[in-house]
Amino acid sequence: MVDLKQVLNRFLSISGVRQALIVGRDGLMIEGSSRDGKEDMEAIGAITTTGLGAAEAIGQEIARGSLVGVLMEYEHGLVSVDPLGEFALIVTLSDNASNIGRIRHLVKASRNEILEALDIA
Repeated sequence: MVDLKQVLNRFLSISGVRQALIVGRDGLMIEGSSRDGKEDMEAIGAITTTGLGAAEAIGQEIARGSLVGVLMEYEHGLVSVDPLGEFALIVTLSDNASNIGRIRHLVKASRNEILEALDIA
């Protein structure tokens, strides 16, 4: 059986990544891992699902297909949100956008493993 904490810790091994979370579409945190623990992971997960819903609605309105991911860039960091099917999503917080390619690659490489662990594959 896949250990979700181990999978999330792979994200933390990427330079600059501070948190990695798996969140249900209902906003409840399923699992989280943090490098420094500053931000409230449960609050981030809950708020992120709302933002994801808005992004999906925009995509439907402009007929651009299914949402692949959301990137939110702030003065002091980046938040990446990637849907994991209909029931969950993965959220990463990083210091900057320099490693977004590595984060996105790891999301794709870990996707089936995470879905299997969540028993929604």
